[in-house]
Amino acid sequence: LSEARDQAEAANKAKSIFLQNMSHEIRTPLNALSGFSSILTDESIDNDTRYQCNDIIQQNSDLLLKLINDVIDLSNLEIGNMKFNFTYCDAIAICNNVIDTVNKVKQTQAELRFNTSLASLKLYTDDSRLQQLLINLLINATKFTPQGSITLEVRQESEEFALFSVTDTGCGIPEERLEDIFGNFVKLNSFVQGTGLGLTICRAIVEKMGGKIGAVSRLGQGSTFWFTLPYTANEEKV
Repeated sequence: LSEARDQAEAANKAKSIFLQNMSHEIRTPLNALSGFSSILTDESIDNDTRYQCNDIIQQNSDLLLKLINDVIDLSNLEIGNMKFNFTYCDAIAICNNVIDTVNKVKQTQAELRFNTSLASLKLYTDDSRLQQLLINLLINATKFTPQGSITLEVRQESEEFALFSVTDTGCGIPEERLEDIFGNFVKLNSFVQGTGLGLTICRAIVEKMGGKIGAVSRLGQGSTFWFTLPYTANEEKV
């Protein structure tokens, strides 16, 4: 009973922290949307300023949408209602598109790289969920890697699985916290933007698609987040 009470109290505390984080995370893009939208109504501003305001509005709109989608995904995860749509797709083409997308929105001086020896990699999977996985891991890496490099790699791990990894040269993660990072609402640094849901959702997606996910890290030297996906997913699991 004592252990159950402690677990319940920890869960309530985590959710309270999550609600505080969400309030802050939603307020930030909303303030930007409101402020820069009002600037656009000023007829005296020049075109360059107008374009800059428009870019900021678009970036914060995308951020707000991602926050809401994270919460929806968590809700669907908890009730077992996360949806998947399986098709044949080229994972290499998806990786190239993701690298291009993250390059446009990253707020770091770190170089973003994509390494693979494969010209193409055919998977029967959910291409939207694969993009979500990669973007979440890459954006997470940019938050902790102000300089250096962030490298996405893809290779054939075995006859059944492909291996994806994101390696950064950032601050690293204490070894004792590696087991916690995929838990609900976990943020190792409360000053870094985010809800603490991204890695939880990544784990759920990978496991639902028949793969595994994990991380290795050395404090002060960087981290590698990896996941495997089968070439042909078992749709009965999703």
